[in-house]
Amino acid sequence: MLRRLSICTVLTAFIFTLFTFNGSAFAATNTTENETVVAACAKGGTVGVYGAKMRSGYTVNSPVLHTFNDGTKITGTWVTGEYVQGHYSNSKQWLKVTYKGMTGYVSHTTLYNVCS
Repeated sequence: MLRRLSICTVLTAFIFTLFTFNGSAFAATNTTENETVVAACAKGGTVGVYGAKMRSGYTVNSPVLHTFNDGTKITGTWVTGEYVQGHYSNSKQWLKVTYKGMTGYVSHTTLYNVCS
């Protein structure tokens, strides 16, 4: 009796979860849908609280061309450059951007909500 009750409880919880989260179990396994979401997301990110420096090269010692303010959304093309000291997973990634006719590079470490 207890075993049947447990199985019924688990099954009910699973069905409830599927309806509550709009079938998200299917979305997690649907590769085409996930690829569409990634494709719709522009390559770039949002500038963090300390701002983001656009540099002339993809090294931390390159001259600063512009500083983007907190919350600014920027897009571009990801390139591999100098490793930026820290505990970030993509510390070698720099976003190549064009701003007011200038081309520069912004470190991945200064961005959040990043799409690649």
